[in-house]
Amino acid sequence: MFKITEKIYIFKKYFRNTTAAACCLLPIITSSVFLIPAITVRGPVAQIPSRTIRHRDTLYIPVAAIARAYGLTLTEENGISYVFTSHDCRLELRPGDREALINGEVVEMDGPADWVAGRLVVPIYMALTTLPSRFPPGEIDLLPPPDEGICIMLDPGHGGIDPGAVGEGGLLEKDVVLEITRKVKALLEIKGYDVFMTRNKDRFISLQKRARMANRRKVDLFVSIHANAAVNHLAQGTETFYYAPASDPLARALAVLENAVLKLEPQSGNGNARDSSPNEEKNGRLNNSIHAARSVQKQIRRVTSCPDRGIKAAEFYVLKKTQMPSILVETGFLSHTGERELLADSNYRDKMARAIARGISDYIDLWGNRKTDSSGM
Repeated sequence: MFKITEKIYIFKKYFRNTTAAACCLLPIITSSVFLIPAITVRGPVAQIPSRTIRHRDTLYIPVAAIARAYGLTLTEENGISYVFTSHDCRLELRPGDREALINGEVVEMDGPADWVAGRLVVPIYMALTTLPSRFPPGEIDLLPPPDEGICIMLDPGHGGIDPGAVGEGGLLEKDVVLEITRKVKALLEIKGYDVFMTRNKDRFISLQKRARMANRRKVDLFVSIHANAAVNHLAQGTETFYYAPASDPLARALAVLENAVLKLEPQSGNGNARDSSPNEEKNGRLNNSIHAARSVQKQIRRVTSCPDRGIKAAEFYVLKKTQMPSILVETGFLSHTGERELLADSNYRDKMARAIARGISDYIDLWGNRKTDSSGM
């Protein structure tokens, strides 16, 4: 929070050597504070409104906004470095490092690139001066509204009074999957997708409301992210589900367990309403859901040594009630000692998030525009 005595200094600092062509700052001045809550990043490709983030005693901005304004695509990432490229720009960032590489040139930022609330961010000067001085903003309009692009709804399972699975030592599924989902969101936004979350904090959201949020947004893909548990503490592995009659007894039992949270929810008049979509539309959703499940599970298999339990069908309520391709990802068993230790590790959660994001991106590249594909698998 800025104090009143800092107002003039901050005003001069953030407008120094900048022009309206590069960035439009939207300050709010009160009797006690001076805030810059949002800017419009104006690059060669687009103008992107974005909020700023107070972090490490300076202002930061999400890299996703810079990437969209400058037409940058995330082309390489390994959890240590993130490389964004366009036809004339290559930007490399390393979280925790003050140095960025722009077309091979080392540029020192006001602070290190970092992850904040699940977003990859850089000091605001990257958008104010560093990039505009090398790639002048063009005379362009704001990007089209989000509904003209690919929209994704991410659903971190459980939350609030519903902790989900509880691992030994008190590790809660609701906390594990929220962190993973935030990272998935950040990675997908960097790629230019419009991404929403059913919850972004520890709160209870009914299964009905989760599905309703996705349907009202008319998103192109719904991905629910969970961690598993079993009475048999030897059970382990990752798996991804799509909606159809259960493929095996274990899948059926898991769906019953996940759907049990309906008992905590207020009953609505259409809680048991049937899906009245035309058969061809349902077939399209089913086939695309299978494609999405395969893409995500394939990427998860590449980053973990946990057993691959494959893709399966199960009658999860939240998948049944969504009107677009939908999948549910189980990232491992909190009831298994080894997998619980992995899921407690933030580095492993990052790895899992990257795999899920890659799988979603692969699905969109191959199948995302085939809304009513019924050609089979």
